[in-house]
Amino acid sequence: MATPALAFAQLAHDCEVDGLSIENADRIAQELAKTFNVHGDEVAILRLQKTNLRFVYPGKLANVGSIPLNTNTSVAARTATTKRAEAINNFAQTKHASIFEAVELGQKSQHIAGQKDEKHTNPIQKLMTVPVVAANGVLGVIQVCRKGKSAPEAGADFGPPDLQRLVAIATALAKCFK
Repeated sequence: MATPALAFAQLAHDCEVDGLSIENADRIAQELAKTFNVHGDEVAILRLQKTNLRFVYPGKLANVGSIPLNTNTSVAARTATTKRAEAINNFAQTKHASIFEAVELGQKSQHIAGQKDEKHTNPIQKLMTVPVVAANGVLGVIQVCRKGKSAPEAGADFGPPDLQRLVAIATALAKCFK
């Protein structure tokens, strides 16, 4: 069986011609959801455009606005500026901009066994955030979260192996972001 990074390297190769189009971002997000056993709306893909991060996935957030890199309340901006991956298993208690969390995505993405359908309406409890980096610098940020009414309800904590896997996947996907 191929490792997730190899599978994502193949997906990146398939997406390279069109880049991070809406369709390709959707394919990547669905694969990330499967890999980490989360719903599709528990995945975010952001691309760096000049000095702002813009959501590419979920597509509905692309129209809400962008995240300036110089903001001090955005975990995604911090990830891009520090180039540091993080797992935050107490995210609900972490100071962060919640404007994007408040947007009703209105999508019921792939249902994962054992998870409730209404899960997409709950707040983010646990989050992994990684920069997408190439030789010329940061290209974007990928985030995977677990939502729930409480941290225990959201599911298992993200551990170091999960974060390492997401870092490897982000590295493999960098060529899609160009």
